[in-house]
Amino acid sequence: MEVLRVPPYNLSVTLDVALATTEYEYAITDMADSSEITGEVTSNASSKVIIPLSSKYDTQYKVTVDGEDTYVDVVRPYVDPNTKGTTASDIEAYRQSEELARAIIDSVCDVEFYYKKKVIETTGLGLDYIPIWVDAKKVLKVYENNVLVYDVDDLENSTFEFEITGDGSAIRTAYPDLINRNESKPIFYPGSPTDYLEFMFSERGFPRGWDYKIELEVGYHKVPSDIVKATELLVHDIDCGKLDYYKRYIGAYNTDQFRIQFDKAVFEGTGNLIVDKILNKYRKPIEFVGVL
Repeated sequence: MEVLRVPPYNLSVTLDVALATTEYEYAITDMADSSEITGEVTSNASSKVIIPLSSKYDTQYKVTVDGEDTYVDVVRPYVDPNTKGTTASDIEAYRQSEELARAIIDSVCDVEFYYKKKVIETTGLGLDYIPIWVDAKKVLKVYENNVLVYDVDDLENSTFEFEITGDGSAIRTAYPDLINRNESKPIFYPGSPTDYLEFMFSERGFPRGWDYKIELEVGYHKVPSDIVKATELLVHDIDCGKLDYYKRYIGAYNTDQFRIQFDKAVFEGTGNLIVDKILNKYRKPIEFVGVL
């Protein structure tokens, strides 16, 4: 089930239950970070309950009512169908075409144009930085060795404060004063077993081998205008039946027995050359971090 995250953002999902005018308990689990909220709702005369949903992020929720689980995708469309029709049938028709166009763009583009909550689990490297490989906008929570040390909604009880570097490539501890950060792990020589005292020290930043769980806001606050235009072009092609790949990617054509040769781009693009050109802007030269 898909619920569109569009203005006025009063999102909800309607579910069937066994009894009318009966109070039910419900639980909503955010599948992004496994957080859960609970509440109570009374079914109407048609044995249906209306469960309110948060509209802050694009995410998937598991809604549990009366022992039944329903998975709901809250998604911000690339084009709001409500702005493309005046009647309910027109809006619904555009919604279906936009959903298909959005799926095509997501399947061929290296990035998605949503705004999500994402959880990263990693270990410290002994640096003042933790490298990240996502388009992070804000640090929400940081757990250090399974202990919550930072919560953006509870700064008074946070041990440290964290921020995203200016180039968006890493997370660092926020210091109020000037600091010469460590870009590489400092070298510590082991003490001799005959030494009288064992030297104790505390590493700054993210000590090597420590476990970190970091919750981030990632993605796009607003859908880029060129992606909106690309979606509108694809919706037009879908509605007009123009997504015929054989009309767009023919590399050779022979009249005797109709021998046709397709360009390899037929398996890589969206079916619209203009949309493909727009999406090329968002392609990444490196998709995955690794060692060759």
